[in-house]
Amino acid sequence: MPTGNESVIIVDISPKLTLFNVDFRDEIKITSLKIVELTKDRQDEIVLNSLRQFIAENNITHKNVILRPSLNSLLIKRIQILAVPDRELSEAIKWHIKEDVTYDLSRVVLDYSVIKKTTREDGSKIFDIICALAKEEEISRWVLLLKQLGLRCLLVGILPFGYEKIIETYLAQEKNKTLGVLHLSEDIGYFAIYKNSKLEFYRVLPVSINNLKESLRSVLVSDKGRIELSDQEANEVLFKVGIPQDNAVSYRDKLDAGQIISMLRSVLERLAVEIKRSLAYYDSQFKGGRIDKILICGSAVKINNIEKFLNKELSLNTEKIYLKDKITVSPRIDSQVFAQNYAAFGLALDYKQTINLLPREFRSEKIEMLQRMSLRWFAFIVFLIFGVSFIFANLGIRSYRARLDNAKLQLNVLSEVKLLKSKIDGLNSFIADVKDSQLPIAQILNKLSYITPKELLLSEFSLDCDSKTGTITGFVKGSDNNPDAVLNKFITDIEDSLYFIDVNIVSVEKSSKENAEVVDFHIDFKLP
Repeated sequence: MPTGNESVIIVDISPKLTLFNVDFRDEIKITSLKIVELTKDRQDEIVLNSLRQFIAENNITHKNVILRPSLNSLLIKRIQILAVPDRELSEAIKWHIKEDVTYDLSRVVLDYSVIKKTTREDGSKIFDIICALAKEEEISRWVLLLKQLGLRCLLVGILPFGYEKIIETYLAQEKNKTLGVLHLSEDIGYFAIYKNSKLEFYRVLPVSINNLKESLRSVLVSDKGRIELSDQEANEVLFKVGIPQDNAVSYRDKLDAGQIISMLRSVLERLAVEIKRSLAYYDSQFKGGRIDKILICGSAVKINNIEKFLNKELSLNTEKIYLKDKITVSPRIDSQVFAQNYAAFGLALDYKQTINLLPREFRSEKIEMLQRMSLRWFAFIVFLIFGVSFIFANLGIRSYRARLDNAKLQLNVLSEVKLLKSKIDGLNSFIADVKDSQLPIAQILNKLSYITPKELLLSEFSLDCDSKTGTITGFVKGSDNNPDAVLNKFITDIEDSLYFIDVNIVSVEKSSKENAEVVDFHIDFKLP
């Protein structure tokens, strides 16, 4: 519960604007909830007017806000780094993820949580970290918008971390288990894994509610002729009929159960495949093991029988998250609408202990004001001391500056030498492995070079000569071609060659590089 704040407004800005008022005084209670449609050209105006109206309609007198903005630059990543002092950890994380970020890392807001600390056999310590970052200017824009109404932003939160607090607070029987969370909203879907109530894995999925609706709007030719649903009809089929489990189910006299399943099948199967890939990656990369249960969240809770479909496809206990009897909600609020927004509500629970992307300049503004008043006297005294000291220190400044410049030069040279040595050692190790191996390495590389299309760029090729296994990572530029087709052809060509067997796609996800949309991929293979 937010210590010292009896109430908060939760402002969730996504394709729609969702506003809550949460009261913490006697018990946690949702006193009001409002959802407003947003348009890109009037987004700021709608947010301001809706917030102003929401505050007036509900007689809200406090100024506390939990903000969850839509952030195009958001990155959530799990990494492992060598242990460093706490004061250096933020910079160490930035250095580690610099290849995954296309924008200036000096202008980002970064926060992180240490999942665990381990010690290797050689005595070195490793930090396992989940971190989140986004562009500072993108976040500040929304915080400044709230300040126009005199509101005080306590937290800029991210939905996956809201589920941490939901599990910890309301799912006590589950919090010591390993849980998967499938969140589907209108424009995005993601799969996250929580162990002991802490986020350990996060992956954006290429499936959303909009994808399911689009599959229902595709043209179907039947014995009744050409069938094409409107937007409203597709919405009704998805949320009122859902995924039929009985052949007697139908939508009006337009579609029977088999036709509905056939229209949804490709997207549903893609969803199941992506979840399986996520589970396999989590287990192989982080030794996470098998999860105990999958919780279905977000707008997906409105889809009838989606939990039954996934339970069958994944062979895992799958159920919808449901907290109606655990949270007090005003009678005026639709409980199903609230259920779709549990994650945003979770951000308000113990917000000081969660990932916070609020820029430092906006934090603890009242404390900073008192600090500035005290600092004026402190600064005056320090000025007098330094004024006297300057007279004596000025004579040695030039000498120290020369020494510092020389030290910096030596440090840069040593850094370059160390980097070069690391690359040479890696190359020598690779050459030694190739020489000792009986595998036709030259032929393999030549074949790989020959079958790689120009639209597909390889980032990394690794090969374990002893186990005859390896990985390929890279990306496909998606501006003038079909990335999926290019990647599928590349996989086919690899499998048709004589050098590769058991070729598997571990992960595929969209991203951006050099202002262009690309599809990143990770492939595992074996050699005969």
